[in-house]
Amino acid sequence: MDRKRKIGSYFEIPVQDLSRAMAFYSEVFELEFSPFEIHGIKMALFPDNGSLGISGGLAKGSIYVPSTQGTLIYLNSFDIDSTLKKITDLGGKILFPKSDNGDFGCVAEFQDCEGNRIGLHQPK
Repeated sequence: MDRKRKIGSYFEIPVQDLSRAMAFYSEVFELEFSPFEIHGIKMALFPDNGSLGISGGLAKGSIYVPSTQGTLIYLNSFDIDSTLKKITDLGGKILFPKSDNGDFGCVAEFQDCEGNRIGLHQPK
């Protein structure tokens, strides 16, 4: 077993309105989604360039319930200040302000347009 592999593989962010969530995340992170459906679940994957860790997608289905409780994922940001401004401009809320995380960089948390608590990480 390769003990050097990353434990994270893939994540899904629950959404109620896939179009709204795609517009929100597209604007905040300057990326594009291609929506599709699999097993009756409407989804849109984040682009995966392989160099920034794991990737995931937005998912709409009966088992997906947006929440500020439960598992917290962190998305990469190269400039947390500008990312948080975009988030608040688009109706999101800052739940935990930008904070120094020592040698790891900076972190913050926000509530997205769907009601999810999401973390941001800016490496040093």
